[in-house]
Amino acid sequence: MASGQGNGGMSLSMKFIRLLIILLNLTFVIIGGLFLAIGIFVMKDPKMQQLRPLLSPDITVKYSQSLSTIEVSAIILIVIGGILLAIGFLGCCGAVKGFRFLHLLYAIIIGGIILAEIAFVVVYIVYQNRFKTEFANKLRESIVKYYVGPSINNSTSVNPISLSWDIVQFNLQCCGAVNKSDYANTTSWNRTNPYQPTTNLTVPFTCCPLSATKNWNGIPANMSEANTCATTGVNVYSQGCYDRLIDLLFSYKNYVIIGGAIIGAVEIFAFLFAILLFCRKDHYDSL
Repeated sequence: MASGQGNGGMSLSMKFIRLLIILLNLTFVIIGGLFLAIGIFVMKDPKMQQLRPLLSPDITVKYSQSLSTIEVSAIILIVIGGILLAIGFLGCCGAVKGFRFLHLLYAIIIGGIILAEIAFVVVYIVYQNRFKTEFANKLRESIVKYYVGPSINNSTSVNPISLSWDIVQFNLQCCGAVNKSDYANTTSWNRTNPYQPTTNLTVPFTCCPLSATKNWNGIPANMSEANTCATTGVNVYSQGCYDRLIDLLFSYKNYVIIGGAIIGAVEIFAFLFAILLFCRKDHYDSL
């Protein structure tokens, strides 16, 4: 028996590499499970459900049935989780059973995923400013076309986009897409003050400070404390909701970067080790 070889005819170094592949694929299984859980959580989270109408690609359509950016992201997470689970299972089978074709198939899949991830990052970097500009414009247009004000004492029949704006403004403490001036040209809001019908509102009640506890399932039934602010425009939230939404969406940016770096490193090592095992044909004769 050659030096450095175990009883099965495979060198200790190759056995160690096979063990590493098994560990790497167990990591894929764990990460895949986490992605599945996060994707399902995002789909069911009340906060994300309220943001759905504002993050739809057809936001300018009053009752859009298109999947929102959040739902698409959740589906992507679920799909990625499923793929990682499948890759982990495939890689473990290839390493344990020693089937060469599984190592080759595994390496091809991992290589394709790495290339797709690189392409995604490049596209994001190139088009991120364009996306932000178009997103802000769509948010402003949705206010102009579809904001009708909160339904207080059933005074107004609200639509999903209008309700989402009130919930977002109330919880994120912001006003309009860019600022309060976005409400200057609304076409569906009659501005009548439900607490003082003889006066008109300058901005929605939800653009003003309210003492009620934040709640992503709805807005306070009584917002009379914001009456002066809403009619005069004094003490209105100065920051627009676009910036707050971006802050919310990017609040997990560091976690995404760290997670992406870990997954990328695992993918690269798994790819290299799978190629190495596939190329060492002589060690498979005795497996």
